[in-house]
Amino acid sequence: MHNRLINSLELSGRVPTLETAHHQTSSELSHFENQVCLFGPERYEAKYDYPLVVWLHSSNSDEHELESVMPVLSLQNYVACAPRGTIACDPAGKRFRWGQSEAAIAIAEEVLFDAIQCASSHFSIDHKRIFLAGFGSGATTAWRVALRYPSRFAGIISVCGDFPSTQRPLNNLVAARELPMLWMFGAESESCGITQVCEALPVLHAARLTVDIRQYPCGDELLTNMLSDMNSWIMERVTNQPATYDETPEAMFSNN
Repeated sequence: MHNRLINSLELSGRVPTLETAHHQTSSELSHFENQVCLFGPERYEAKYDYPLVVWLHSSNSDEHELESVMPVLSLQNYVACAPRGTIACDPAGKRFRWGQSEAAIAIAEEVLFDAIQCASSHFSIDHKRIFLAGFGSGATTAWRVALRYPSRFAGIISVCGDFPSTQRPLNNLVAARELPMLWMFGAESESCGITQVCEALPVLHAARLTVDIRQYPCGDELLTNMLSDMNSWIMERVTNQPATYDETPEAMFSNN
């Protein structure tokens, strides 16, 4: 089916540049600090500095969510990395999420920037073109990190991620006003739908943030045309050329 995202098992042997990297800066790194999935583009050119997409996965998932995202987003345009969420959702430690407490946010920041360093050690990266993106709770964490360190990123993309309202997300407001933002949400979502977006709009307006908002006919799902629009939005900023967006509705391929 055109609208269904193939899973990582179906991709086995087809995308050899997807790998799990164990990036270790000391012998005492904990389990969540040395787990990151890396993606290298097809026909990789070592002398070219690639835009980097940092992907924060949804709840009850892990870093390998990137393996399903990149074939739809683009196999050629980017290097990408995805760190593992910092809190295990099951006793076996196979599914993870991103906490929203002050301590959890601090740990997430460390994990995220370690993942960027890991990607930089494997591939040629343009550090002025690092785009932070996330899905569900990963998108809320992406909001938090991007707003706190806006100068480190060329843009932030939130997919079905609620705008944070705690832990002082706008404490670096002046710099955050220069950060391009894309917020994609499902009209039927209960956690990040029309109600939540409308509640956040007065804050976004008062803060004078630059946010492109796009609504899709879904709930808490990730659609193929969301990733297509995300690719167009990023490339518009990479190339400084206007993008053309696909207005064709598409079906759900992944639940948050």
